[in-house]
Amino acid sequence: MEIFYAIVLLVVATIAANLVYPLFPAIPQAFYQIFAGAILSIVPYFHHFGLEPEVFMLIIIAPLMFYDGQNTDTHSLRRHIPSVVSMAITLAILTVILLGYLSHSVLPALPLALAFALAAIVTPTDAVAVSSITRNLTVPKKVMGMLERESLFNDASGLVAFNLALAAFSTGKFSVRFGITHFLVVFLGGLLIGLILGGILTWGRVTMVQNGMDSVSIIVPYDILTPFFIYLVAEHFKLSGILAVVAAGLLRSTAATQIRLSSTQMQLVTRSTWQIMTSLLNGFVFVLLGVSLPTVWQNIMADHTKSLPLYILLAVILYVVMFLLRYLWIHFDWARIHSQAKNRRHYGIVGALSGIHGTITLAMAFSLPLTLNGQPFPFRNTLIFIAAVVIIISLLVPAIVLPLILPSAEKAVDPAMVNHERQALVAYAAKRLIQEQTANPPATQAVVEILTSQSNTRLPNRRKVTEIMTNANNLEIQIIQKLADSGDLPAAYVNRYIRGLVWKMRRDNHFSLTGLSTWLKLVFHRLVRHGRRDLRKARRNLSHEQRQAMQDQRQRDRSGIWGAYRTMEQAGYTAVMAYLADLSDVDNQSDVNVSATFTTCDTAAWTARRLINWKTSSSFKPSNMSTTTSTHAALPRPFQRPVPTNFTNRLPPTRCFTCRPSQPLTRKFVPRTNIRQLFQKI
Repeated sequence: MEIFYAIVLLVVATIAANLVYPLFPAIPQAFYQIFAGAILSIVPYFHHFGLEPEVFMLIIIAPLMFYDGQNTDTHSLRRHIPSVVSMAITLAILTVILLGYLSHSVLPALPLALAFALAAIVTPTDAVAVSSITRNLTVPKKVMGMLERESLFNDASGLVAFNLALAAFSTGKFSVRFGITHFLVVFLGGLLIGLILGGILTWGRVTMVQNGMDSVSIIVPYDILTPFFIYLVAEHFKLSGILAVVAAGLLRSTAATQIRLSSTQMQLVTRSTWQIMTSLLNGFVFVLLGVSLPTVWQNIMADHTKSLPLYILLAVILYVVMFLLRYLWIHFDWARIHSQAKNRRHYGIVGALSGIHGTITLAMAFSLPLTLNGQPFPFRNTLIFIAAVVIIISLLVPAIVLPLILPSAEKAVDPAMVNHERQALVAYAAKRLIQEQTANPPATQAVVEILTSQSNTRLPNRRKVTEIMTNANNLEIQIIQKLADSGDLPAAYVNRYIRGLVWKMRRDNHFSLTGLSTWLKLVFHRLVRHGRRDLRKARRNLSHEQRQAMQDQRQRDRSGIWGAYRTMEQAGYTAVMAYLADLSDVDNQSDVNVSATFTTCDTAAWTARRLINWKTSSSFKPSNMSTTTSTHAALPRPFQRPVPTNFTNRLPPTRCFTCRPSQPLTRKFVPRTNIRQLFQKI
């Protein structure tokens, strides 16, 4: 259970950091995640939290590298192979060698092999972190493309060099010839086994799709398990598991055309699953940094060392040297990006500042062994601390400098204008549908609601909804009153219907005790009925013909009532929908849509029906209804409390929640064929 709680807390910390980031996007997201991890370190379980290095590389690094590989443009990669070799291999190896000797000279107590391990840790760059910092900036395309291709392969170069350095420190032996040979075997062998396994697994996926076995429950787990399987097989043969998953991801990218033969739903689910998983894994790494920093700090301070300023100085020196190396490499076009001479200085500064160290650097630092020959691994806390300082510096400097030297990103089209035009199109289509498609109002309104819900991003204005609802209900009462004045319907029926309408309005909008009082009346009525024993005895004494006559009369009364109420419902619905169609425009679509939802699921008729049912269940006759009460006296008062904007979320899609199955209201079941035909007309 402790592991479960730890994972849940890490997920919560990552989500909390991601929630805060949009509020203050000027600060890099990684800092929020580190801060969330630092807060999480207060929990006793995380005081000495540690993750096995092998598990860390398998669970976090393997899927991240596979995802980066399958999202890489392989055509662009083939065109820029010289640039990839120059930045990801040549520059990476040169950086490791130079920084290794420099670290050993600044910190003589640090063994040379561990100095090379530290250099390998801080060498890889993180293109995702660069994208998060330059989200609102215009980065030169050549520089950004170079960074993305470099981060894909220099991670593998750094990992191979890191493993070589650890092996040399563990065995105490190192040969240049052996090191070069081992590097080539691990590097090329990892690529080869990744291509073989990736080809087999990709072929299997394409075959399943072609044979119709593209179920979400099959393909999504298959894709998620692919990088773990390839990584474990490559590591079993002592090859680079990271390069293997990168090669498999690149092969998956080349087969994207065949993979897209799967259904749209499958593609959306797969893409969403990978995005969620990689976002969480990236966040986990920085949250773990925040969790581990207090422990690392305590361990360093427990050693009573006075070298803490020296550690920070070494981290600053490493960052400055890497900045200069990258600047010179790009300025003299050794990066092979074919930039013009006038742009090389600018490209060099941007490319050097964009050499941000993030996920892979931190992952390699955490992957340092916990023990060596049964003893705590020497300088482990020191290496993690220096790597953390380098990461923080590499995030801070570009976050401050890049906005000063790069122009803001210019959007081709104003998003507000696009949204306005989209809403105008939807409003026009909805208005035409309501005006022309009058044969099937439920289907028409269903299509209108779907369109408006997909186009509107603004929440309804409660005051405007209140005003629209007031006008709509007054209009409905006026239309129904005209039916009574013209003699088309009995005034008693109209009066009872309007009373039910007013009752419903007060219940929904005033939050009064109307519903409670009606319920108490119903209970009292039932109790009175059950208490009238004399009446029940009298009914038992009636003959069969008399009972049948009473039932026939009651059925005729109810048939007349239902017919009258259906007429009132249809007349009120038609008038209100016409009013809402004329009122609707681009600015009030959300408000009108909420009001239309109330209208299409009106419960006034149901309320009045229930009231009449109570009467007709006894000796009620339509002629006995009082017609002296003026229906205008039942006009609703102006709303004093706003309509709840979340009411539409509580409405069912096809039937009013208070309707009986045998008595459907205006909002009936809408066949999908009707909705599909209306969409085709749009």
